[in-house]
Amino acid sequence: MSSEVYLLSSRAPVRSVEHWADRSYSLVSRLERLASAVGLEEFIDRGDLVAVKVHFGDHGTTRTVRSVFVRKMVQLVKRAGGEPFVTETTGLGMRYDRSRAPGRIKIARENGYTFETLGAPIVIADGLLGFNGVPRKLSNAALDEVLVAKAILEADKVVALTHFTGHFSSSFGGAIKNLGVGCVAKPTKYDLHIDAPPEIDAAKCTRCNACAEACPGEAITPPAIDAERCVKCNGCVEYCDERAIIVKWTDNATLSRRIAAAAKAVLEAKGRENFLFFNFLVEITPHCDCCAFSDNPIVPDIGVLASRDALAIDRASLDLIEGSQGLENTLLSEESRARGARKFESLFEDLDTRVQLAEAERLALGSAEYKLVEVN
Repeated sequence: MSSEVYLLSSRAPVRSVEHWADRSYSLVSRLERLASAVGLEEFIDRGDLVAVKVHFGDHGTTRTVRSVFVRKMVQLVKRAGGEPFVTETTGLGMRYDRSRAPGRIKIARENGYTFETLGAPIVIADGLLGFNGVPRKLSNAALDEVLVAKAILEADKVVALTHFTGHFSSSFGGAIKNLGVGCVAKPTKYDLHIDAPPEIDAAKCTRCNACAEACPGEAITPPAIDAERCVKCNGCVEYCDERAIIVKWTDNATLSRRIAAAAKAVLEAKGRENFLFFNFLVEITPHCDCCAFSDNPIVPDIGVLASRDALAIDRASLDLIEGSQGLENTLLSEESRARGARKFESLFEDLDTRVQLAEAERLALGSAEYKLVEVN
């Protein structure tokens, strides 16, 4: 059975210069129509705590979902009777701002996300250092266990606002990735990306003890790491200036399958009926918003999609992007700019956008079939 995916075009239906001062044509204003079409008011019960899940980017990122869109969604949630908070999780690692709650909020403020601009508080969903998660077991999946960020589970509803982009490892990042990476605690991020506990190359180790002092699990006595005590944060790698600590990063296809598995755990732990998805197909960069810069968008802005189905909305997003004419002065080659070309797969080696979608379908995250409904 197909799922409905609603499309609000970024192209304003303006016919005359006389309309250019009319804010009702703004994509921000028109989000109300999209939210109404997808049933936001029916989705939220009065008094619900609503997690508005976003990505704040990093220092230097300039093309995340703009704060004006987030603020509008906060306003719509309030109008529906919900009590919204804007949320994100910490990143993998321990050393840099993106990896701890205070730093995440610092980045958010720098990039324009504050209580004043959003109209709602910011809560880091997996706690101060990123270990605040609730375990969820999986079977017949690429991961056996997932730590779901606690604040995601404590919320009554989740509205996921996703900037749909390319990704140098998982091929693309959409609603599924916002669940499987963005709604899990740090140890699961480690399991997504890395195949085994870290090890120390004794020949390179200088016994400076920086890794041991940084280790929150007290698992390191150079040149050895106790795998049983390792809390899986990847901080030791960041603190080793000699690059003596070795981790085995997983291959791209496995990462994509693990992201789908983690997304399944989040949906099952929370209840998929408690999620609503908005994919922003604007300023579509070749890489994710984790990067500390934003390259040129690879296709023209398309608009915003909304759905109750994470798989359907990602499938529709990818189809719309691949059906678009690519832009010049981007990472796309002349051949990959053509309509119908697999845009993201052309950007980096060994990528296949279908792996994540196929695994999501196998795990029954949603429907790969969709009906696209245009919102005027």
